[in-house]
Amino acid sequence: MAEDIKDIVATATDAAAETAEAAAGKLDRLKAEADKAIGKAKDAATAAYDKAAAKAKELTDAAPEKAREVKERAQKVAEDGTAKVRTTVQEQPLAALGAGIALGFVVGWLLSGRKKD
Repeated sequence: MAEDIKDIVATATDAAAETAEAAAGKLDRLKAEADKAIGKAKDAATAAYDKAAAKAKELTDAAPEKAREVKERAQKVAEDGTAKVRTTVQEQPLAALGAGIALGFVVGWLLSGRKKD
């Protein structure tokens, strides 16, 4: 009977060892798959960061040129407006003077129409 118990214990020990080895093998495969997935995620994040950094640099490099273009357009609009006003005043000085006086009266009326408590 002691011999039977030794055989049962040996069989159980062997089975436990095999189960432990199989589990260790599965854990190693899972670890390898996890490492692979982490590597892919890291590569994707790096690529996304590099793309965003390149776009930010592109926009930063283009900003001074865009600002210069906007400034030039604003100057052109201001110059055109000034030229139109100058032309109107030269061609119709009395109408321009009348418009200025009328504007002064309207602004004065609006400012004096406030009630003071």
